[in-house]
Amino acid sequence: MTPAAGSAWDARFATRSPLFEPYLHVAARWQAATAFPAHAALAEALAASGPVANAAGRPLVPGLPSGPGSALAYERSVWADAVLGVRADDWHDLMNLLVWCVFPATKARVNAGHVAQADEAAAGRRSARRDALTLFDENGLLVACADPSLAGLLREFRWRELFVQRRADVARSMRFLVFGHGLLDKARAPFVGLTAHALVLDVPAALLAQPAATIAARLDGRLAQAVDRLQDSRTLAPLPVLGIPGWWPANEAPAFYDDTRYFRPGRKT
Repeated sequence: MTPAAGSAWDARFATRSPLFEPYLHVAARWQAATAFPAHAALAEALAASGPVANAAGRPLVPGLPSGPGSALAYERSVWADAVLGVRADDWHDLMNLLVWCVFPATKARVNAGHVAQADEAAAGRRSARRDALTLFDENGLLVACADPSLAGLLREFRWRELFVQRRADVARSMRFLVFGHGLLDKARAPFVGLTAHALVLDVPAALLAQPAATIAARLDGRLAQAVDRLQDSRTLAPLPVLGIPGWWPANEAPAFYDDTRYFRPGRKT
């Protein structure tokens, strides 16, 4: 995948955007680094985060992917060999490792789902479930929500009502955590048009006062269960990322939400 921003190492990348909030404690390990972390440093991050294991319970170790291969070959390497492919100086792979550190149970279920679907699919055909898994793995976002009416507005594409009229309610009753590693890669250079695909989990209001990393840890098991139930992409709610309050300075102005090319109306049925 082409990186979303320059390929040069930036030790403070995670401090430059609120989209990285759940990952700050992991990325902080590399703030003194002058180059991309080597596999040994990445192995330390994985070990300190769990250890992080595949669905069979085998702790993952970072390693070079075995040749160019396919996406499925990459997933099989994680599943069968517990090797998490990380190419040298590659932001996309580093973002993937970050997500494994913060959402290990969910990533393990996504990986297992990819392999199971590939084994069950007819030759040359991808299932709707595998497409949904890929979309969430690359571009997913977890919405922790204590107010079902707000979740309804999100699912119904009622952006102005959600993010302008009920902005204070969103601040009190919703938290947004990036899951997709492709989305994290793009977060290094955000742009209007950046859109996530969200899964919404109902949560108690008290949880939302916790740090983002704590919320991620508390909800990882539930998110993994939601991924196991994911059958097609219709379950995932498109979400214009830069409309989330606090995530983009321009959205302080209500007129920001007038751009219907970005804040699109709901699906036609």
